[in-house]
Parts: sequence; structure tokens; C-alpha cells
Amino acid sequence: MSHNGVEQGKTSQHSSPRPPILLHFRSSTWFIGVTSFLTTFTDGVLYSVIVPLLPFTLVERSKVPPDKVQTWITILFVVFGCSMVLGAPVAGWVTQHSSLRQIPLVVGLLAALASTLLFMLAKALYLLVLARCLQGISAGVVYTTVLALLVDSVERAEVGSWVGIALSGVNLGVLAAPALAGVIYEKAGYHAVFAICLAIIALDITAALLLIDKRRARKWLPDGSKVSDDSKHGDSESTHQDGARMNGTNPSQEVDEESPLLEHSSGRAKASPKKWFPTTRVLLSSPQILAALYSTLIHSTLHTAFDAVLPRFVQRTFHWSSSGAGLTFLTLTIPSLMTPLFGFLSDRYGRRIVALGGFALTVPFLALLGLVRNADLSNKVLLCVFLVLVVADLSFAVERLEREVPQFSEDGSAYTEAYALVDITFGAGAVIGPLISGLLYEKTTWAITYGVLAVYCFSGSVPVVSADSDVKYSEKRYGF
Repeated sequence: MSHNGVEQGKTSQHSSPRPPILLHFRSSTWFIGVTSFLTTFTDGVLYSVIVPLLPFTLVERSKVPPDKVQTWITILFVVFGCSMVLGAPVAGWVTQHSSLRQIPLVVGLLAALASTLLFMLAKALYLLVLARCLQGISAGVVYTTVLALLVDSVERAEVGSWVGIALSGVNLGVLAAPALAGVIYEKAGYHAVFAICLAIIALDITAALLLIDKRRARKWLPDGSKVSDDSKHGDSESTHQDGARMNGTNPSQEVDEESPLLEHSSGRAKASPKKWFPTTRVLLSSPQILAALYSTLIHSTLHTAFDAVLPRFVQRTFHWSSSGAGLTFLTLTIPSLMTPLFGFLSDRYGRRIVALGGFALTVPFLALLGLVRNADLSNKVLLCVFLVLVVADLSFAVERLEREVPQFSEDGSAYTEAYALVDITFGAGAVIGPLISGLLYEKTTWAITYGVLAVYCFSGSVPVVSADSDVKYSEKRYGF
């Protein structure tokens, strides 16, 4: 009896559960990449879909007096930004310490589902505020989790490419949602807009539930060891560094000065996996990263400033409907098609020079937006032209700078933290932008509003120059 018990114990010990259906397909890099793209696309749609609708639905559904509409638009955008700022660091910590990246991703999508249902059904203002709060938390969770999934799933040299593909989903969502939402609202009604949103979320949740992340798939895949080489190397490196510290030596002394910043501190970060902030402090010690984050802040501030006041402005000035307000936002997304050009110029002439030129060109076009005051055709054309030029020059300035934040990272956890910093910064801009534009537009004029934003944009050139002034520090410490 005891012999049989031992044999049964050995059998159960070496047996493994049957692999899930379509394991190779569901854990493949391209399926994870497509799911990540779909997730960021969903978030872009959900953020942008209400932008052209609020000036109309707040009056028609929530019975907000017309003179209070801009105030409530500002509140809803600020709530989103605050929620994203609070949600991103928590999501970063949870994602880093979660055994399955899939869990926080699904939780974030469920929060997006709840917020969309609230927007669809609720009329009370406090419920709309709650919906926007859930949407901001969802955005913070989604971006951080998507990044962690990609870091776990692809080779280190390919992370940047896959992250670029995944984050292009939000650009597509922001491009399509306002224009389509305005037209659908005008032709089919309010509920039809959010029914489409619910269908997109349902597709996204289905993909997230089907997904099997690489760490779980290694239990069944025969080539799982190949997938985990990188993380095994990281673990062994961390162990080596921990041992070096116990022996009183500093492992970072073995790395030359031209190694990336976080290579010097990766051991310190890995030695205490429950401490999230030491690596973040190392990131923030870099003038280049501070300049990139401030550029991201300005980028976010100006985009959300447009989101908060542009629909209201074209409604008041041009007497446009929701479809006209939505189509106006196409001008804000045209420059995203020029991203390859910005990258080429940055590579040819240098990130700093191109960024400085972009900020310098953005400022006058922002100020010139104040010339648009009447409803004649020339003013409508001027508005569209200036919007394209503003966003083109701004993208020119920040497109490469924003990419500098994660490139300092040499391990997955630091990479996740780097993008969590970007999420937090974007959320802060989503608070500042609507506050500046909404309050100024309501209390002063359109021209004063964008004059102030032009001055604020000009400040973006200061950290770029400061970061570039210490050439010796940049070249020796960071490798460029």
C-alpha cells in the first residue's frame, strides 16, 4: 500500500494539467500585440467619444444651464486627469507584483465597461463625474499593464517596436472617435454612440480573457525556456548583484560609464522588489528624462485644452452641430500621419534641435488662434489651418523626447515604471489643460486663453536647453 502511495505521489508530482485550447495561438507574440493594440484603441475611443457631445448632452440630458456648460466640461476632464494620476502608480505597483498580467488588464477593462454604462444611462451630474473617474483609473491601469505584457512577451530588442505598435491604437481611437461620435449622435441618437463603445469593449475583454501571457504558457510550451531566457538572465544577474553586495562590493563598478542609466541601478531595484520608488528616483535624476516628461506634460496639456474648449467654441462661434464639432478634431490628428518624418528629422539633426524648433514654431500658431473670432468662411479655414500647424509643430517637439523616457531601462520592471511616469505626467497635463483653457475661456476670451497657452508652451523649450547644456554629462552618462 505504501509503495503504491509513493508511486501515485510521484505520478501526481510529475503530471501537469492539460494545456489550454489553442495555447500557441493565445500565447503568441502577435496575438498579445494585437490585444494590446485593441486595448489602447478602446481607451482612445472612450476618452474621445464624449468630447464633441458634451456641449449638447449636458444641456439636453442633464439640464445644465448654458452658462454652466463649460464649467462642467472642465470638471469632467479634470476628474479624468486626477484619476489617471492616482491610478497609474498603483497600477504600476500591482502589475509588477502580479503573477498574471492578465488580471489587472481585465480589471481595467471592466472599469471602462462600468464607466461606459454610466455615461450611456446616467443623466445626473454626479454619476457622470463617477463615470469619468472610472475612465481615468481604467486608462492608468490599461497602459501600464499592456506595457508589462509586451515586456514579458517579446525580445528586449523588439520591445520598442511592439510598444510603438500598441500605443498607435490610441492615436487611431482619438482620430476616429470624435468625428464618428458627432455624426452618429446627430443621425442615430445618444445611445447608439455608446452601444458601439460597448461592443468594442466586449471585443477587447474577450481578447484579454483569451490571452495567455508568456509566464503562464511556459508550463506547457516545449520551447518555453527560450522565452524565459531574458528573465532568467535578469534573475541570475540580480542574484549575482545581491551576492556582491553581501560581500561588500558594488556590482555597478563592473559597468562602464556609457551604459544606460538603469543598468547601474537595476540590481538595487531588483534586490528589493517590493520597493517601487528607488528606480523611479533614478529615472528622475536624469535631466533628459525630466525634459522629456515636461514635454509630455505640455503635449498633454495642450491636447486636453483643445478637448475641453474647442467643441464649445465652434458651437458658440460657428453655430456648428455635434457632427461639425467632431469633424473639427480631424485637424488635430492629421499630424500623427507625419510621425515618420519627425523621426527622420530627429535622427538626422538631433532630438534636441528638432524639439526646440518644434516648440518655437508652436508658440506663434497658438497665439494666432486668437484671430479666429467670426463665423465667416475665412475664419473657419484659419481655425483648421492653425490647428494643424499647432499640433504638427508640437508633435515635432515631443515625439522623440517622449521616447527617451523608457530607453534608459534595461530590465522589464524599470521599463514599466518609466511608462508609469509617462502616464502620471499625461494625467497631470489632463488636469492642467482643461483648468487653464476652461476657466480662461469662460472668464475671459478665446484670444486670451490661447495667448496664455502659447506662453506656457514656450516654457517647454527651457528644460530642453538645460538638459542639452551639460553635454559631457549626457554623453558619458547616458550614451548620447
